[in-house]
Order: sequence, then C-alpha cells, then structure tokens
Amino acid sequence: MTEPRLLYGSDEIAARVAELGEELSGILEDGAVAVGVLKGCLPFMADLVRCIDRHLEIDFVALSAFAPDSGRIRLTRDVVSDLSGRQVLLIEGVVDTGFRLDFLRRHMLDHGPTEVLACTLLDRSDRRILPTRVDYSGFVTDEGFVVGYGLDHHGRYRNLPSVATVDLTQLESEYARGDTAMADTIMGLAGRNPIGASPEPPEVESMVPG
Repeated sequence: MTEPRLLYGSDEIAARVAELGEELSGILEDGAVAVGVLKGCLPFMADLVRCIDRHLEIDFVALSAFAPDSGRIRLTRDVVSDLSGRQVLLIEGVVDTGFRLDFLRRHMLDHGPTEVLACTLLDRSDRRILPTRVDYSGFVTDEGFVVGYGLDHHGRYRNLPSVATVDLTQLESEYARGDTAMADTIMGLAGRNPIGASPEPPEVESMVPG
C-alpha cells in the first residue's frame, strides 16, 4: 500500500498565505470583492482575506458539474454583490483542468467588473486542458489526489490544517470497505486523532481548598 504523505504542513501554508496576502494588498483596491468557490476554498479563503490589508466584500459561488468529463458546468449559487466597476478576486482551493475557472471568469465578467483575478491554493497546471490563467497561486504541484485544508474525500479532511497526497484508488477502496487505516494516517500527518477516536480530555488541576 502506498502510504499517504504530507505535502504541505500548516506552517508552510501559513507562511505562503501571508505572502499572498501581502502581494494582493498591493494589487487590490478598497471595495474589491473576494468571491470564494465553495466548498474547497473555505479555509484558504478565510486565512487569505485576513492577510489582505484592504476593505473587501466577501461573496461566494457554488458549482455543480454534470455530464462527467464533459467540461460542462452549471452554477448552483451566484454572487449577490454588485460587481459592476469593481475588482473581483476569485478564490479556489485547487485549479486543475481549467474548465471551472474559465467558466467562472467569463461569468464574473458578465457582471461588469473592472477586472477578474484568480487565486488558488494549489495550481495543478500539469492537468490543464483549457489554457486558463491563474494569477496567484499558493503552490504549483503535479502531485496526484490531495486532501486537507479545504480539499476533501467524501466530505472528510476539509478541516485539516495541512495538505496530504494520497493514492485515490486505494483510498476509495478502503472507504468502500469501511476501513480507516489510510484515513488514520492522514489524520496523524495533520496531528489529529484517528477516525472515530475520541479526543483526549483536557487535564484539569485538582482544586484543593486552602
């Protein structure tokens, strides 16, 4: 079995997010709209916008792909903010084929912003099918399937503070069997308790009346 491997630790991610925030502070104007792409953007976006020294408005979109491998996408949640005449920063957890980002960039432009910038935690440029531009990225990687820090497998691992790379075929097989060996390894890499384990209760000092 190919063991899961830590790809980016929490300290490395935090340092890179801070760098991105400083860079974007010099690019964005007050009143820009940060638009997160649900759900994979959430931890990255939450940390990033707090590192951007500008007055931002926060909004979200959600997509649902249909007709697998066709590149066809539909919007299930649109922005509610008025984007006309404003900068838009699209924030993704990962960009790979480019289909989603291309769709979203064109959709945002229909709202009349001054410009649309794309920022992603992970840019898997080796998987690009459409030559879609990513303006800012945390890390460029050619690793396989990754989980953690917003990226999931059947809803798990989004809340982990780090990113691990795993063998998707093996992880799917384990999940179907109801086993947790790989899952527990992933949790351990992030410094978390195994799946199904109860957290250790905090130590409480005994209070003895004096």
